[in-house]
Amino acid sequence: MSSTNRIRTLIAGTAFAAALALPLSFAAASSELDGTVVGKTAEEITSNLVAQGYEVKKVKPEDGMLEAYATKDGKRYEVYVDVATGMVSKVKEEN
Repeated sequence: MSSTNRIRTLIAGTAFAAALALPLSFAAASSELDGTVVGKTAEEITSNLVAQGYEVKKVKPEDGMLEAYATKDGKRYEVYVDVATGMVSKVKEEN
């Protein structure tokens, strides 16, 4: 294999690896709260989210969970919390 072909293969492999890593970084950034314990009551959830830099608009019951509507860094989030464990089970980023 010529040195030119080796370089092309190396560049293609690096670009492929970077393309695979890109979606993972976005997923991690948008779900930083997944699996964290924030509390079992609206007051605990609000307090813990505010301590992490979120502004909480409201917390309400939704499908057996508590759903917090919050913003951070100009983005809106819906944070779903399991009331039995106090753990964040899902985070939806709103546009």
